[in-house]
Amino acid sequence: MSIGSRIKQARQAAGLSQAELAAAMGITRSACSQWESGQGTAPRRERLEALAAELGVSYQWLTTGRDREAGGGVNETVPVYLTADQLELLHLFKGLTPRQRKSLIAFLRTL
Repeated sequence: MSIGSRIKQARQAAGLSQAELAAAMGITRSACSQWESGQGTAPRRERLEALAAELGVSYQWLTTGRDREAGGGVNETVPVYLTADQLELLHLFKGLTPRQRKSLIAFLRTL
């Protein structure tokens, strides 16, 4: 699977259109389309890192196709110092779509 295919797969799994992803990334929809089709230039590393974060997948999976977990591609070691409540919040947060994550963070900042 090509990087363009992985970008498209992750975008669709996140429930985003090309236009929505482009707006979130500050790029044009045509640039997003080019990335997914494999035509034109590939995203730079900084963009790929931001893209992985936006889509809720690991940078390694996005760039290489390896290390994608069934739960969304994020491969992290959970720190042992987290409380049970913090672990539950982290688990629930990881289950949200990127759009839901942004909404939740915006809401929490208002508290």
